[in-house]
Amino acid sequence: MIEKIKKFFKEEWKTILFIIIMYFVMTYELPYVIYTPGGHVNMSERVSGEGTYKEEGSLSMTYVSMVRGSMPFLLLSKVIPNWDVVSTKDITYDEVDFDETVEIDKIYMREAISNAEYVAYSKAEIDFRESEIHNIVTYKSKNAKSELRYGDEILKVDGNKYTTLENFQEYVGSKKPGDKVRIEYKRGDEIKIEETELIDLDGQAKVGLSLATVNDYETNFNIKVKTKASESGPSGGLITALEIYNKIVSEDITKGNTIMGTGTIDKDGTVGEIGGVKYKILGAYKDGAEVFICPIENYEEAVKVKDEEKMDIKVIGVSTFEEALEKLADL
Repeated sequence: MIEKIKKFFKEEWKTILFIIIMYFVMTYELPYVIYTPGGHVNMSERVSGEGTYKEEGSLSMTYVSMVRGSMPFLLLSKVIPNWDVVSTKDITYDEVDFDETVEIDKIYMREAISNAEYVAYSKAEIDFRESEIHNIVTYKSKNAKSELRYGDEILKVDGNKYTTLENFQEYVGSKKPGDKVRIEYKRGDEIKIEETELIDLDGQAKVGLSLATVNDYETNFNIKVKTKASESGPSGGLITALEIYNKIVSEDITKGNTIMGTGTIDKDGTVGEIGGVKYKILGAYKDGAEVFICPIENYEEAVKVKDEEKMDIKVIGVSTFEEALEKLADL
């Protein structure tokens, strides 16, 4: 048997080498991703609570489907409509790779849900209170002298716990570049402490970090928003806010319509621009949406795709949560 195996390899080594090379060529990931028409997440199935109202229609957030750039998929993108190749450099944050960008976007998704809750509770005028505040690192300047990294949660600075990002920035800004601050932070389940030197950024003392603020809220409705580990990014903020609002007010803002959409949401109710609206509206239409709602900055592109693809779908562009409610009321 051993002699037969040796003979086989001796006679067929070129074929075997070719197969090995082709395997690596076909599976090696190049620095590209491929955007394709996405799908939707029905938020009525993700948002739950006690004593909430039911809706006749549905509110769903849309997403872009993305395929890693191996050779077979890059070749397929040449023949399949609406499969577009994008360089990973164009969709990653400075100084981090693609996988790290995805992890950072998971933090921004948490912030978006937090903002959505605040906006919905405020508009519905229900009683709510902050129970926990999390200031989480999303970016570190290359000049920073801190050991913190994205995902770390800052607990205290010089022994003080700051309840808002503005208070934290004000305290650090009151010092001078070169001064040191003692930062207590959480990494995973471990509490760490470091003394870091402040740097000069635009003439002000800074740690050199960007933070996302995630607030936990308590209400009589005990609202919970479920997410999956594969999901990331802040672009579901608007739809999440609309769904939470619809759960806690008696009037059904869907009016029986299948509504899908996208858009970030700030704590003041501002709706922000997103990327990939082409793939989101294509996915929404494929999944049976009657109405597509998006930021006003993305409205023209969405309408252009609708007209080019001859889609029977109503497109709504909004700049604030209040405007979204007004336009949905006109359906």
